[in-house]
Amino acid sequence: MTSQLAEPQRTRQLPAGRGRGPGTLLAAVPQRAGRCPVPGCREQIDPSRLMCRSHWYRLSKELRDLVWATWRSGEGVLSSEHREAVRRAIAAC
Repeated sequence: MTSQLAEPQRTRQLPAGRGRGPGTLLAAVPQRAGRCPVPGCREQIDPSRLMCRSHWYRLSKELRDLVWATWRSGEGVLSSEHREAVRRAIAAC
């Protein structure tokens, strides 16, 4: 049993390619659907998404690209650059 704990954990590969988000099966613990963070929007969203589809595509392409670029396949999700990009995206809606 302890030998299993000592083994290095394998990381899961994220889907690659344009427009493919992290999907819904990345978290070990199931997550409930959330709500779009745009004030007044009651749309339920998957926890892997920033906002509902309608609001996401109302953002400029440049702002959507900035959110994706700072996310860096999940590695940058806690970075200050990503948090700022998310804040700007929500404020833009």
